[in-house]
Amino acid sequence: MVARARTDLGGSGTQAATTAGRRGRLRALGLGLALTSALAPGRAGAAEPVLVEFHYTPVPNVQMAIWLEDRDGKHAADVLVTQATGKYGIGNRPGRWDFLSSWRAPYGPRPSVLPIWAHRTGKTYPRIIFFDEEPLDLESLGWHENSSTAENYFCIPLTPEDNETVVVDTMTCPSPKNFSTDKGRFDPAGGESVYPPRNDLMVFDPQLDSKDAREYAALNQLDSVTAATPVGEKQDFTAFLIPAEVVERGPLTAHIEVSLEGDENVAHDFDREGDHYVDPRLSNYGVEYLGQPSVLYTVKFDPDERGFVGTSGYAGYGDWDGATGAVHPRDATISEDGGSGGDRLRLMTKNGDTFRWGVFSYGEDGLSGDTGDPGDGWQGSCQFRELAPLEDLQAEVIDFDRVRLTFVVPPQADPKFKFPRLKIRHVTGEAVEWTSEVFDAAYEVPAIDPSLLAPLGRPSTVEVAQLWGDYTYQFAVLYEDSCTNRSSIATVAATTTAQKFQTVDSFCFLATAAFGAPWAAQVAALRAFRDAWLKPSATGVDLVRFYYAYSPPLARVIAKEPLLRGLARVVLAPVADAAQVATAAGS
Repeated sequence: MVARARTDLGGSGTQAATTAGRRGRLRALGLGLALTSALAPGRAGAAEPVLVEFHYTPVPNVQMAIWLEDRDGKHAADVLVTQATGKYGIGNRPGRWDFLSSWRAPYGPRPSVLPIWAHRTGKTYPRIIFFDEEPLDLESLGWHENSSTAENYFCIPLTPEDNETVVVDTMTCPSPKNFSTDKGRFDPAGGESVYPPRNDLMVFDPQLDSKDAREYAALNQLDSVTAATPVGEKQDFTAFLIPAEVVERGPLTAHIEVSLEGDENVAHDFDREGDHYVDPRLSNYGVEYLGQPSVLYTVKFDPDERGFVGTSGYAGYGDWDGATGAVHPRDATISEDGGSGGDRLRLMTKNGDTFRWGVFSYGEDGLSGDTGDPGDGWQGSCQFRELAPLEDLQAEVIDFDRVRLTFVVPPQADPKFKFPRLKIRHVTGEAVEWTSEVFDAAYEVPAIDPSLLAPLGRPSTVEVAQLWGDYTYQFAVLYEDSCTNRSSIATVAATTTAQKFQTVDSFCFLATAAFGAPWAAQVAALRAFRDAWLKPSATGVDLVRFYYAYSPPLARVIAKEPLLRGLARVVLAPVADAAQVATAAGS
């Protein structure tokens, strides 16, 4: 299917950078800000913005936050937050904090994900709890069908075996085409969280969603700084235009906090049953997530002074449970090798500097043509300019979870043009008006290594994976240069094919209501019996049709009544056991 359309080896990071005089500054509002925005009326003293680059090499699957603090140690600006935390709200979602986790599981807040950043922002949000009011279900991974609606991001909880085969091998979890989740509500007791709720919800059911869910997006204003989790084991960087009022508060400290689920060692050794909460009614599901706490790397720099500052060691670590924003000093309880603990940012060398976390500032002349000292290794200057748009963007579906995008990055008039980053984002649905705000709010795929793209003016191809089967996707693509200039947005749509395995469908309405989740073992057995024994015969097909026609209303009734659900389990359990035996014998 085709559709068109400076380095400190001791870890303190304080080596002096090249000095330059101070001049007036242009107020910038964030990454990729256009010149016209910076020159808005009423902003006196405008001259040039200060551009900085943050360099790092993370291991795979980390969560990160990058932010700036001023000379007084106060939070000054967010630079980047990985989107699972910043957009999808894993720090503030329904359920117990010690729920067993798995990749993109829907329930269980993660207070330990980025606690230093979260507390230092100074912001608080209403705590999100289950909209489901049934007391017996508040400590469960399932049983929320009576308060659940369609889910477009999180997927079903996995077993430990599923986590190894599905997540590690393919990074694709079962299709959520008919998977629903409880989107939660504000804690009526007034509980608060330092993490934002998710802000990706666009469709609401007045009966099954709390009205509070409509307010999540307005509370979470991190779209402009959220980014996909880095691929890992590749040198990466983030460019940022520092607002003038922040520069005036310098010298600044650049922080990066990095966490990694399940990163255990001898000092932080957690047990699945003893340290996490195992849902007794769904005991096979969920994967342990606790491990070493988040680690923090910091460097001090003056953005007006052109030069590089780096550090090769982490500065400290957060609370293992995220209870406070404390920074515990570096000690032997944190690993520092093998990609674990303090080695979550790899030691890297660039332009003769060796570091794990580094900041290069273009300085006050970085946007006026001064290329700096050629001997310092860190060269270049920036200008605001319009970038030619991408050409001939096409989308081809190559599997249920993958789409191949083809496009051409046009030749550039500037011979010094650097092509550091391609940005691809997508949303589901039949149509979308792609404004800059919508683009920033959409799901971002992992960064593409520019070295893998074709030369300018020739077709490049990129495969977008981790999609869902039988969904229509709207893709938006743009590219940036090293000065954070952006091209216009190119768009294309594609509909993926249906997933032929690991699907969760809506059959077994009564069983789902009785056993609490469409992925429970008993429901899976009945589904398998339907496919293997009923569908091949005319009589079986008639029975299936009868069931689809008359069971949903009854399922809706028993879903809200614990006693009726219990009675239904008594009746259905022997049937499910027999179905499991029959399908096992048939295979």
